[in-house]
Amino acid sequence: MKKTVSALLLLALLSGCGAQPSTPPTPNMPSNTAQNDASNTAQSDASNTSKDVFFEFTAKDFDGNDVDDSVFANTKLTMMNVWATFCNPCIKEMPDLGELAAAGGTDYQIIGVCADLDGTEDMLTVAKDIVSQTKANYLHLQPSEGLLPVLTATSAVPVTFFFDSEGKLVGQGIMGAHDKAKWEKELQARLDMVNAAEEKSDDAAQSDTDSDAEKPEESSDAAAE
Repeated sequence: MKKTVSALLLLALLSGCGAQPSTPPTPNMPSNTAQNDASNTAQSDASNTSKDVFFEFTAKDFDGNDVDDSVFANTKLTMMNVWATFCNPCIKEMPDLGELAAAGGTDYQIIGVCADLDGTEDMLTVAKDIVSQTKANYLHLQPSEGLLPVLTATSAVPVTFFFDSEGKLVGQGIMGAHDKAKWEKELQARLDMVNAAEEKSDDAAQSDTDSDAEKPEESSDAAAE
């Protein structure tokens, strides 16, 4: 398979810039378990952080540096925004995303994926100019085979997905461009989901520890038998 997605394929996939599908998009990512219905579970339960679906990828940023899914570990939450140079709604929201990214700290980060890059320097220059003009000064990735799950999840851009620090999908994707206030509210909601999942995991671990501590110790005689 090709390491990059052709411009023709991407234009076909993304011809519906700004269109609203009837259901929220979910990346078609492989499950890390043997369960065949992991993707269906992620689609039907938007209120929980997915326990089974991880996003693993490799790609290059706009400067040609290698980036992989380990980038998720930088913050509690990653907002991945798929955009295109031909999409006016995408570009219109990027100044707000730039401001939000600057305020993310260790709670969240924003990563852009420019879907219509075709591997040429001319297109990359156009994308870099847009980032510069909109002050969307956060990490932007070029299309790659590893990013196909987010690139092909819907036929329209912009589309945004959220992942926790392990690369697990948090809720469902969101179609369309939104203002700063909307994204602030959404980021907080997704952070709340991540924090709730962490607390549940910690409680489960503590419960196991307490259960082990309460088990009676075998006597030396019983152990000898």
